Amino acid sequence: MAPTAKEHDGADTEARALRHESRAGSTYAQFVRDVASRGGYTREAAERYVVATLTTLEERLPIQEVRALESQLPTRLDGILAFQPMLALPTMDRSTFCWRFAVRAGVPEEEAEPIVRLVFRVLRLHISAGESRHIEAQLSEDLKKLWVGLEL
Repeated sequence: MAPTAKEHDGADTEARALRHESRAGSTYAQFVRDVASRGGYTREAAERYVVATLTTLEERLPIQEVRALESQLPTRLDGILAFQPMLALPTMDRSTFCWRFAVRAGVPEEEAEPIVRLVFRVLRLHISAGESRHIEAQLSEDLKKLWVGLEL
């Protein structure tokens, strides 16, 4: 017996949801793989670095910019970030940013800056140029240099 139209619509909806979840997971996986391969990190370390960097970045950005950034992130990453504790810190310099990242990521503070710079580079590849410019405009001069990958 052929499925009814209602059963067919339900199957289509379920199939779309599964495809979306698969694509969101693979997009997230690609983001983490990009960080891991470019930095020579394990997948687990790369994931920890991505979450720590983005959570710290979101602490520095105004809420409307956080929403704009999250709209361009893989769905799975957006979901992970939703459960990260944050403080709104509108004034955060480079050393504070790196210290907060190091604490979150569980790495020595002297290792933080190159990791953050790498995650930022990969993030800029995964978001639009316009969103990248919007984020950069919200940062202090020393954080802008970290965002674009310049050494101080």
